[in-house]
Amino acid sequence: MKVLKTYFEVFEILKDEFCNFNLPSEKVSIQEAVFRICAQDIIAEIDVPHFDKSTVDGYALRCEETFEANDENPAVFEIVGEVKTGKVPNFQIQKGQAARIFTGGCIPQNANAIVMIENTIEEDGKLYVFKPAKPGENILRKGEDIKKDSIVIKKYQKLEPAQIGVLAAIGKKEVEVFKKIRVGIVSTGDEIISQDEKLDSAKIYDVNSFTLFTSCYKEYALPKMYGIVKDDFEALKDLLSIALQENDIVLISGGSSVGTYDNTLKAIESLKDSKVLVDGVSIKPGKPTIIAKVGIKAVFGLPGHPVSCLFIFNFFVKKLMDIILHQQDTSRKVLAKMKTSIATSSGRTEFVFVKLHFGDEILAEPLYGKSGSINLLNNASGYIRVDATKTGIRSGDIVEVILI
Repeated sequence: MKVLKTYFEVFEILKDEFCNFNLPSEKVSIQEAVFRICAQDIIAEIDVPHFDKSTVDGYALRCEETFEANDENPAVFEIVGEVKTGKVPNFQIQKGQAARIFTGGCIPQNANAIVMIENTIEEDGKLYVFKPAKPGENILRKGEDIKKDSIVIKKYQKLEPAQIGVLAAIGKKEVEVFKKIRVGIVSTGDEIISQDEKLDSAKIYDVNSFTLFTSCYKEYALPKMYGIVKDDFEALKDLLSIALQENDIVLISGGSSVGTYDNTLKAIESLKDSKVLVDGVSIKPGKPTIIAKVGIKAVFGLPGHPVSCLFIFNFFVKKLMDIILHQQDTSRKVLAKMKTSIATSSGRTEFVFVKLHFGDEILAEPLYGKSGSINLLNNASGYIRVDATKTGIRSGDIVEVILI
């Protein structure tokens, strides 16, 4: 009797087998690097800012001369100049003097605070300050944001827009990132046809190739579709060999027949240096999932039903991609209250698709449908997990929804 793996056993297998997978890197412009994974520590070669600068529009002065200022007894200064943004001032601030300055302006020598315009009145070349200023007030010191020689971005850090901004601030035009994971996609089954063919008899259009292809793009992988293979062992073996040569991961989406599943398993086992890691998982949907390692590369035999196929991609293939790229769990989650009760009885961990309703509270409405129903995913906001030890979830229970 086949022993099914639990989903957390599968996670551990993926981690143990692929944690040392080495992706090559490439240099790209920083505007092309968004959402890519940094391939090395980035060290700042300059201070940011590289001069003391004002964070507000106001007046540069010596703060100790404002300590006794108030609404009835303002501190009075002679205005001796104006700091042009982008220019280094050619004057110093002496006792009793102040200078106009704008946000981003370079602090004149001897000034140690910037008073905001709202706390002053300027009249006939004089500045009246009605509120005390503190040392360093409204001044961003040299290197206060980023210190020269400090690590600003670490290896394996995802480059979000904020990180791209940091790279721009330290003068980087290019950055070394890991190449995208290459993913080959194969659909199998005698009943599967392409959208170019006429739909007749009991044939169905290929869905999984397209959902998997676009899911890879969402994960910033580089997918390639290899078309449809009928229930032919030799043809599948040959195409799988080609796909493995060209990709880091190969996804084989099976048809609905037992023969297709058997062919996928046999084709994987026939390859040199292949090792089947998982042959069935104790979850619903996705029980007939195959995971193998061929050399250093991964092969997934995914269920043929569209809902199960896409779920296993999000649950296991995405997990492998995170492992390869040294990322933490990148799933987006939200807490919600169950709108109605659900019952489970499969004896396996079940994942139930839900639709979220947003109002005074977030409600999760369970969606019911067979694993072949692609429109189920069209209506779903995410899914919840019901452990094998439970018989369901009651209305009003708080659940964690993994968004899709």
